[in-house]
Amino acid sequence: MNPTANGLERGRRAGLGKAKTFYSEMEAQFTFWHTLHPTAADMDFASTIRELDRKRLADEPSLAQFPELRGHAELLRGERQGFMEASGLDETATAFFYSSDYFLRRPLNAHHLARYELVTAPDAGCTNVFVPGGAEGVTIGDNRDIALPKDMDLYKNWRPDDLFARNRDGVHWSQGAVSAAVLLDDEPSCSFPADPFTYTHLIPRECFENIDVFIEFLTRFNEFWGPGNRILVDKKLNAVAVDKSNCRVAFRMPTVNGAVAVTACAYLDDQMSAHQLERAARAAKIKGETIDDSLDYNYHLGSRKRYQRLVGLAEAAAKGKPSIRDLLDIVSDHAVPYPDRVCLAGESRNYPHRNPNENWSIIQHAAVISGPNQRALYRSVQSRETLQAVYEYPAKLLLAPGVQMKPEWQADIRNA
Repeated sequence: MNPTANGLERGRRAGLGKAKTFYSEMEAQFTFWHTLHPTAADMDFASTIRELDRKRLADEPSLAQFPELRGHAELLRGERQGFMEASGLDETATAFFYSSDYFLRRPLNAHHLARYELVTAPDAGCTNVFVPGGAEGVTIGDNRDIALPKDMDLYKNWRPDDLFARNRDGVHWSQGAVSAAVLLDDEPSCSFPADPFTYTHLIPRECFENIDVFIEFLTRFNEFWGPGNRILVDKKLNAVAVDKSNCRVAFRMPTVNGAVAVTACAYLDDQMSAHQLERAARAAKIKGETIDDSLDYNYHLGSRKRYQRLVGLAEAAAKGKPSIRDLLDIVSDHAVPYPDRVCLAGESRNYPHRNPNENWSIIQHAAVISGPNQRALYRSVQSRETLQAVYEYPAKLLLAPGVQMKPEWQADIRNA
């Protein structure tokens, strides 16, 4: 299939069913952005994003430096055409669909201070742990941390069903991603849409064979992806933890039996952390705050403590042969006070106690994703009316397709 036809197919799939509520959702997002960025209160976001998307398509980089992008511009134009055909939406809505996230994280964030204390947006702190040498095979842990939704039915029946599908043909190369961002961060010099985690066909196959090749590729493509921290794994189970802002990246190789872990809103790399805190200090000065009083600055400091604790727990477990229960215990960690604790139950930088408007670990799981005993322990917060931390709910057991139940696994459910 040629690039244009491939783009048309991608765009048509993305556009199906979008028209009914898309314009109202777009306007709601514009309202939120105006509140979040007071100095952009007079900006016409619709026309700005429309013009930005046109600029991004024209901002094609050198194919000598990025040969993987040959034909990609044609795919992108086909994608937008297919999206409009299938959705019936106009150019502005299409530009919003494809470039709103880029606009928010790059030009808007770079030039206008985000005032998170003015909105109800939660803190964020998702976590991922990867241990290649678990007791029964590759073993992982995961928390997803978000604000409690009004409709908890979204999570009552949640199961990590996609986990085994993703890893059906071997351990998937991306074993978790979490948010990370820097206030007033740098804006990339090139805006071309070439995020390899969106357009995974751009990633050379050699990357999946050799983590060092993957690191070289992502370093070269640095300005096209992020921000966000993540874990990447090659087919030999060599992993790397990635700390990423808009235009900076750091890679952290395992130090204990191949295990790595990441969490959100902070960086373990010293230079990345210094960059984040320098921009937070700049934001504090704009707001007339001292460093001691800055919620942003101190939240990043707290998130880094959480990051350090998570990595410490993962590395301690990896010195042995951790079980699925051991990984669930890591992502359920609440043995120390906030902000160091890994698992959240309504704590925030503003309030020391549980609060339904603050950050929660809503869903979590631990899983064995290789070998004959593939299975997951999982649980989710069930109710807003009777608030309980996710670790206060009993864990459930999910078997991978073709795996037969073993009596000894019942203990994992009873004791988790």
